[in-house]
Amino acid sequence: MRGARPIRPQRAPIFIGCEGLSEMGYAGWLRNIVRDRDLPFHLELSDLGRGAGDPLTRIDLAMDRIRRMEGNREPFIGRFLFLDTDQLVTKSAREQARRRADDDDITVIWQDPTHEAFLLRHFPARVTHRPPTKQAADTALAKEWVGYEKPCTAQQIESKLELAGAHRVAGNLPELAALLRTIQLLDG
Repeated sequence: MRGARPIRPQRAPIFIGCEGLSEMGYAGWLRNIVRDRDLPFHLELSDLGRGAGDPLTRIDLAMDRIRRMEGNREPFIGRFLFLDTDQLVTKSAREQARRRADDDDITVIWQDPTHEAFLLRHFPARVTHRPPTKQAADTALAKEWVGYEKPCTAQQIESKLELAGAHRVAGNLPELAALLRTIQLLDG
């Protein structure tokens, strides 16, 4: 007779909404680190790229998904979104998106201006680099990450980036720091 399997403790759920597949790759990389370290969290990744065009719509879509998922299980202990700032063309749109996210208790990790600029800041010499446009970010990233292609998978990110790079970015991006603290990948 075989012995009973040990009961695995339930992992606290955390929602991470992603603007597209590249952000899904980045969040998947974080999920792999959490899994490999056997941390007590389940990262629920959600691709918000389909059916939504602007950050406000993506925030609404994320809340719809969060409500639906929480209806079937315990509430998320953290709600995070990776969104680009280049789609927030007016100051009014920026304020409205920030207010809506705050009202729904969502922490938005604003990638300024794009995900590629966010990735660029993971490299030691580029941590404070702020390309003004998508094209400038793409060009700068191509110099640091030869062969980078969009969308980037979790495995591609793991082969190129280190958690220390995420810590550097978090030093200048409090919302990323909040995510990393929530999943115990950053002290403090």
